[in-house]
Amino acid sequence: MSMQHYGYGEVHGPRAGEMSRRGFMRRMLGVGVGILSIEFLAGTLAFLWPNIREGLGGRLTVGTAASIATNYPEWTEGLAYIFQSKIFVVNVPAAKARVEGEGEVSQPVGDPGTDVSSDIPAVDRSVLALYRKCPHLGCQVPQLCDQSQWFECLCHGSKYTVLGEYRAGPAPRGMDRFVVEMEGDTYVINSGEIEDGPPVGTVTFDDRDSQLIPHCAA
Repeated sequence: MSMQHYGYGEVHGPRAGEMSRRGFMRRMLGVGVGILSIEFLAGTLAFLWPNIREGLGGRLTVGTAASIATNYPEWTEGLAYIFQSKIFVVNVPAAKARVEGEGEVSQPVGDPGTDVSSDIPAVDRSVLALYRKCPHLGCQVPQLCDQSQWFECLCHGSKYTVLGEYRAGPAPRGMDRFVVEMEGDTYVINSGEIEDGPPVGTVTFDDRDSQLIPHCAA
């Protein structure tokens, strides 16, 4: 007797090893959801984490008030002492007096004091350490403008007060800061961490209208 062979007929669906359109879409949807979940988690951590970033290095000894004044006498009259080319060391009482005197200081401040704790409002501290890197695109901010008595970035026109508070321009915040500490009567900067500058809208000193005063930067 002869044996008959029967075929299985047409097999529907994708071949072995191939993926259907529906399966492909499901997989892509899963990938998309996974990416969104990671971005959400990263954004949440960034929001909750302190606004502190890696800085220049370690602890930097600036010196005593007397030694700074000897090296740069204008510090006693409110101009920032430029330390290692990247940091403005601001004599806060003298800088405030310079602004109030429209560039003139009747009584220089040789020793601003030792109130440098981050717990003290910046306007009441003795000394501030401002990062000269503009928060906008990283240009180096020059010394105080002799017309406005503000720090003014010549690259794109961002403007900041003597305390580093934002006043005008495209920058997203005020000038970033370093923590200042005291070792005896010596000022020491912790340059290993950078603190984000004050948010736009912070006004603790010098509320002059940017449009009503002359400037060095457009």
